[in-house]
This record gives sequence, structure tokens and C-alpha cells, in this order.
Amino acid sequence: MELVKKADQPAFVCIYRRYWSELYRCAFRIFPNQHTCEELVHDVFLYLWNKGRDTDIRSLKDYLYIAVKNRALNRIRAENNLLTEVDDHALNATSSLQAEERVNCLEINRIYDQALSELPERCRTIMIMSRHEHLSNKEIAARLDIAPKTVENQITIALRHIRTRLGEYLVTLLLFSLLI
Repeated sequence: MELVKKADQPAFVCIYRRYWSELYRCAFRIFPNQHTCEELVHDVFLYLWNKGRDTDIRSLKDYLYIAVKNRALNRIRAENNLLTEVDDHALNATSSLQAEERVNCLEINRIYDQALSELPERCRTIMIMSRHEHLSNKEIAARLDIAPKTVENQITIALRHIRTRLGEYLVTLLLFSLLI
């Protein structure tokens, strides 16, 4: 670390090679998105290179792990805030809808979230990766080390369960999606 503080590039490269994959795995456990985790780890190393000489680091390994963990948690907070803003914007955009229709929309979201939470863990994970992270079946299969057909089956099970839970709200959901 003393060499990094003196802007010694070979020392920095050595640290980068030694810790990159461990830090990536640490980030992926918190925020399971390949591109985002690569970005988070890259940011930590960039900060270390640019500001490391001004930082009192007692344990390099601890510092790197804490930095990656904090960046991952900050990214989760930022995305949650963005989702809240999008939800608020969607509610404001539908202000011309009657109050009953807005309540129905909130109820549909609540039922969807509840149905998603009722799924078995692997099925829920696959559904989230497919519908929320927009990963292909092949990408999901590769990440989870399962067959693409298993991914398809799990998505089918999840969709069937969600449709069943939504039941009477499916028509409302269809109409709402046409209005927005």
C-alpha cells in the first residue's frame, strides 16, 4: 500500500489482480447484477488509485471489502429511491383516473408483490431475474447453473401463480396498461 501511495503502478496492478475477483463476488452477493458489480469494483479501485495516498488505510483487504459493500448498498438505496420516484410519477400521471381506479392499481401491485413473495425461493429468484433484471433465459440458466428449460418451467409456474392470485384484477390491469 505504501507503493500505491507513491503512485507505483505495478504495485497497484498487483493489488487489483489479487483482490478483483474476491471483491466482485462480495458485491454480487449484495447486488446480483454482473455489470453493476463490475462497475462497483472498478469504482473502488479507481478511488484507491486517485485518493488512496490521502487515506489512512490500516488493512487494505478490510478497506476494499467495506468500500465495495458500502457502494453496493448505496446503489441499492439509489435504485429504491428511483423506483419510488417512478411509482410517484406513475400515480401522478394517472391523476385523471378516478380514486377507485387508483386504489385498484395499488391493490394490483400489492397482490403482485404478495404473489411473488409466495413463490418458492428459486422460482422467485428466476422470476425477478427475468422480469425485473431483464435477463434472458440463457443468462439466468448460466448464472444459476441450471438448464434453460428449467428456467422456462419456473417462469411458467411463477406466471401461473401470479395470474391465479391476480384473478379478477387481470381485466383492470389490462385496461390500466392500455391507459398509460
